[in-house]
Amino acid sequence: MSEPRILDWIDTQTAKMETRLRAWVGMNTGTHNPLGLEELASILQAELAPFADNVRRIPGQPYEELAADGRFEHHQLGPHLHAVRRPAAPRQVLLAIHMDTVYGPQSSFQTWTQLNPSTLQGPGVADAKGGLVVLFTALQAFEEIATPEQKQQLGWEVIINSDEEIGSPTSAPLFAEAAGRVDCGLLFEPCLPDGALVSTRKGSGNFSIQVEGQSAHSGRDFFLGRNAIVAAAEISIELHRLNGRWPDLTLNVARIDGGGPSNMVPGLAIIRFNVRYPHPSQEALVLGEVDEILARVQEKTGCGCRRVGAFLSPPKVESAALRQMLDQIRDCGTALGLDLHWTPSGGACDGNRLAIHGVPNVDTLGVRGGKIHSQQEYVLLESLAERAKLTALYLLRLATGELDVPARIPVTPEDSQPAGKFSP
Repeated sequence: MSEPRILDWIDTQTAKMETRLRAWVGMNTGTHNPLGLEELASILQAELAPFADNVRRIPGQPYEELAADGRFEHHQLGPHLHAVRRPAAPRQVLLAIHMDTVYGPQSSFQTWTQLNPSTLQGPGVADAKGGLVVLFTALQAFEEIATPEQKQQLGWEVIINSDEEIGSPTSAPLFAEAAGRVDCGLLFEPCLPDGALVSTRKGSGNFSIQVEGQSAHSGRDFFLGRNAIVAAAEISIELHRLNGRWPDLTLNVARIDGGGPSNMVPGLAIIRFNVRYPHPSQEALVLGEVDEILARVQEKTGCGCRRVGAFLSPPKVESAALRQMLDQIRDCGTALGLDLHWTPSGGACDGNRLAIHGVPNVDTLGVRGGKIHSQQEYVLLESLAERAKLTALYLLRLATGELDVPARIPVTPEDSQPAGKFSP
């Protein structure tokens, strides 16, 4: 049988997996470091080429965001990779993960450290370069061990993007396009520290509010000024009061930029806030309330208020198809001696972007580890082989027909509208 052989093959790759992980973690691939992302993309493209029909590199694109001075800054982002194998096969699966991290070249967290024989610490070691290693190993295992007949039943696509940590603004179209071709998705975000998978996810939106007042001398012309910081403070308090308005929706006011010398009435302030929400219908409700707040404060203070930003990650909601996939992954885990369970999460990832187009997916097939987005980020090295076996077994059972392809998730016209548009 192929199952014992595919698991044994992965066991032979343990040293290679750890070597790959250390090498990739040692390369800085912060989202705003396109040179580092180009370097890793070249390596990954070469790794994919021997067992894909086609691998294409999609050049990095510019991305703009509102800066603290009120101007739009343009950032060049890194490339994305897209690979395809057997596109005419009757069953199609997408495997995806990001190669960018939250640690830029200026971060003091740049190298890996072996904490003990079983634990490696480093930037992106769990989120998500460990997931990259799992994806590559599982896919190689399937291509090495599955029989020709089995392989003819299963085709796959791979998306490796470079902008997930900022909401995938330039790679979201890749997921939308793939959604029209694949039956299900496997994504390799880290699982929870105890090995649990994530089931449903909240949506996420990042917004900025530009508040334009009138600068003035704080002594001579104080009453001629319009204080943008004070207006921003009022807006922030009102935004915070929206918490509790809708079940399970949170709005986090994260930052206010602005101000200057104490003898100057500040004429500009920028508010940054994030929204987490469980259902797509809440997007319009939230923005309606926000715009009402801005109108009230603008009338009261005389400061101009402009909202920009986007809902980049729509919610990943409960569905029969998602439950079916989770049950299938759990059963594969049972065959490996794993007791898998799952839990909802307030976090968002590219699994959200697939789900909104009706593609069922499990998005936490990456490594066991923890403390992601901190300088204590770590991975348990034994989970590299563990999670690669879990994915390879799922692929093999899909190919043999032992597992049914999950039914597509019904999507309403409202839900399927593309997220990510800037709001003027």
